Amino acid sequence: MKLTYIGTMAKIFVICTSGRDDINNTNMAISFALGARRNAGADVSFMFLGRGVENLLKDAATAQQMEGLIRGMKDAGIDVSYCGVSLKNLGFNDGMVMPIADEVMGGVQSARKIDDGYQVIAF
Repeated sequence: MKLTYIGTMAKIFVICTSGRDDINNTNMAISFALGARRNAGADVSFMFLGRGVENLLKDAATAQQMEGLIRGMKDAGIDVSYCGVSLKNLGFNDGMVMPIADEVMGGVQSARKIDDGYQVIAF
């Protein structure tokens, strides 16, 4: 039996602050975003913030897995971004991350999403 959600489309802004040492929490954030999009038809946006940007590093042990998960989110219609301020504050630079997500300013992006009616879910 297939369940169908009927109602107003939710707008969810998922923020992932889990670093590369907590890949399980990062996977949970991505699974949540994909589930909300695919199963509930929600309008989902996803941002890596703080130590979460570590998940985008090209040299991370999980880089290949993470790239596949991010491509999956993008293919599902989820907007994926990362905070460039967080990246720089952690001592990284643009050349160190996979070119798979849009660079934003985390505070500005969060304010815009809230102004646009998104509910924030943080992992």
